[in-house]
Parts: sequence; C-alpha cells; structure tokens
Amino acid sequence: MRRSMIWIHRKGLKLGVFPAIEILAPQLEVFFGSRGGGSSGGPYKSLNVGMKVGDRRELVRRNRELLLDAAGIDGGTLARAEQVHGARAAVARRGALYGGVDGLVTSEKDLALSISTADCYAVLIYAPSERVLGALHVGRNGAAEGIIERSMSLMHDSFQIGAAGSIALIGPGICSECYEVGEYEAKRFPARFRTLQDGRYRLDLLSFCREELRRCGIRPERIFEAGLCTSCNPRLFYSHRRDGGITGRHWMLARVRRGHRPG
Repeated sequence: MRRSMIWIHRKGLKLGVFPAIEILAPQLEVFFGSRGGGSSGGPYKSLNVGMKVGDRRELVRRNRELLLDAAGIDGGTLARAEQVHGARAAVARRGALYGGVDGLVTSEKDLALSISTADCYAVLIYAPSERVLGALHVGRNGAAEGIIERSMSLMHDSFQIGAAGSIALIGPGICSECYEVGEYEAKRFPARFRTLQDGRYRLDLLSFCREELRRCGIRPERIFEAGLCTSCNPRLFYSHRRDGGITGRHWMLARVRRGHRPG
C-alpha cells in the first residue's frame, strides 16, 4: 500500500490524481473530485455533483459540466452506477446510468466510469495487460456483502484479467476514528477491522478494502490510496456522516484512452 495521491489544478478545480499510474498504466486517466470551484451554495458549497441530495438541479448540472470539462471527458461517454449500497456490478458498454448496481467494469476504450461518494470509498481496479477497468462504490453494506470480490470475479469471468498484474486505487473516504457504527454493522466485519471504545464501535473500512484487494490477488505494492479522510477535511470534502446527511457528493472519473496520453 502507498499513499500517493496528489492535487492538481485544472480550469479552476482541484483534482486528485495518482502519479504512479503514469508509469504503470500510461493509458489510464483517473481523477478524484473535491468540493471547491463549483456553483452550489449552502451545505452543498460548491462543486456538488449529487442530483438527489436537495441541491438545485441546474446548479448540479453546471457543476457536472465543470468537472467533466476539467477532466477532458465528453458527458455522452459517461457511464454511471445507480449506487444502491449493494454488491452487484455490471459490464458497461456505453454511456448510461446502470440501475441496481454499485460497480461498473468495462473493456471499452474512452468510455468514462464515475463513482459518487461522500464518505464511502471509490475503488478503482485496472488490468493493464487486458486494458480492463473497474470502478466500485464501496460502503459498509457493499463491503460486507463482497462487492470487491464479486467485481473482481466479474472482471475475470468476462475479460480473463490477471489479478497479480492489476492495479488498485482507493480514493478519499471516512477514517476509522470518524466512522462510528452500530453493533450489528460492526460485527458483519472481522474483529480486526472494528474497535470498541466507550461502548461505541468504530469501523476501519479502508483497511478492509485494502485486505480484500490483496485477498483477491492484487499485490500490495500495486495498491495505492489517497490517505485522506472525508470527515476530517471539511474544506476539501463532503461528508454524509459529519454533515448529518445534508451535504453534496464528489465524483471519481476514470477511463482508458485508445492511445497513450501525450507526455
């Protein structure tokens, strides 16, 4: 595991990128959004891309346009998962909203995948040899139900990827110190991922994601993470937990280009 996300500025927006993939997978582009530089106000200030959180729809559309423009992505090529806090994934072959799933995998070049978050983890899996991409929304329910393993199985069964050569990126998400859960939720996970302090459970969802990726065959040195907590960083991120559910959403955007990116 390596903490290696850095920030770049494009067209007035602050985007998270992983420089390591420029060497390991130069055909892959990945951007993690932050909350600044958009049009929304109030609890959604300012780059909210969540359409169903109470923000004005025209502002959300404008924010999405700003983010896609900064990432150099045509909105018509964007595939999105409905994100129902489950463990299903689907094969994406065109830009569309895929219902009932929390993960998308594709072998289509220049088809962009997006994952929306505000405490849950956006997890990206990429197989460079086969040029197959997977983008997952990993919350506690999906994690407990095995979304990472199921998505890796889908990538293998559909495209015969090799896990050992694959790369994984884990975006910003809620840290264990901030993530208090009930006893039922905590005990869905092995004991090493939960702590009990003053009668309250805290869940280490990040470590669980990391171990699941390793258990699925991705080598530790090819797992990279942002190392940033959405709840601890209100200037950078929205947080559903910190903000009492009245907050915005970020997007992770990823695609495989037909050719290598220009140097």
